Amino acid sequence: MLVPFREILADAHQRGYAVGAFNCLSTEHIMGAIQAAEQLRSPIILQVAEIQFPYAPLELMVPAFIEAAQRATVPVAVHLDHGLSFETCIKALRLGCNSVMFDGASLPFEENVNQTSLVVRAAKAVGADIEAELGHVGDAQCSADIENDIFTVADEAKTFIERTGVDALAIAIGNLHGKYIATPQLNITRLKEINSLCNTPLVLHGGSGTSEEDFKACAHNGVAKINVATALQIAATKAVENYLATSATPNYIDMKNVIVEATKESVSWHIRLFESDGKA
Repeated sequence: MLVPFREILADAHQRGYAVGAFNCLSTEHIMGAIQAAEQLRSPIILQVAEIQFPYAPLELMVPAFIEAAQRATVPVAVHLDHGLSFETCIKALRLGCNSVMFDGASLPFEENVNQTSLVVRAAKAVGADIEAELGHVGDAQCSADIENDIFTVADEAKTFIERTGVDALAIAIGNLHGKYIATPQLNITRLKEINSLCNTPLVLHGGSGTSEEDFKACAHNGVAKINVATALQIAATKAVENYLATSATPNYIDMKNVIVEATKESVSWHIRLFESDGKA
């Protein structure tokens, strides 16, 4: 069932678990993710990021997300991840996303507030919800990002939420996008500071390489949404490699099924880790 983003996150925030937001780049990803969520009775978020549009066009993915959500027996939200402009966010809303993320994290604070506020007003006009980002979540493949990561400041997060009216805020506490070179050490103390000041669901980006211990600490301290993208791609790639190496007569349909199953297994693992199983 297609359920508002804010409702899914509100329950997670109140009950101390996190909902997995999975970047799906194909129908195989979508099918595997929904199968996992239904089997484990978990709410779920299907999303695609603007940087992924060359491989998974928004115009194709959003209708597929919506159809999958409407058919599902568990709560599903359809989300734009990392919208880089007002125009992209508007396009996603027109296509039917019930939530969008405007990523103004690279902007100066005041400009981020102003640009985010414009997206908030547009989204609320059509009954949709908004995620924004404050602080710098870098690239795990770039050592400079690891060295120069800018943590979200608790006081600024509180001010940002009050001035923009966002429904969720992505924060930087040492997390990074992409495939990690080494397991990051998240600043859980900073997370607790932010959570103590902000009565708003928080979001962790760059979740694919985080330790199980840190995942649990995040879910228990205000993080209601955790993004997973790279882990799904790695799982699918490894499964296809194994299939092609071991199958005497490989074929396209069986390979598609392999991707669905690999996705289901990865999503199931994350759902259990985030403690959203049984919450639907």
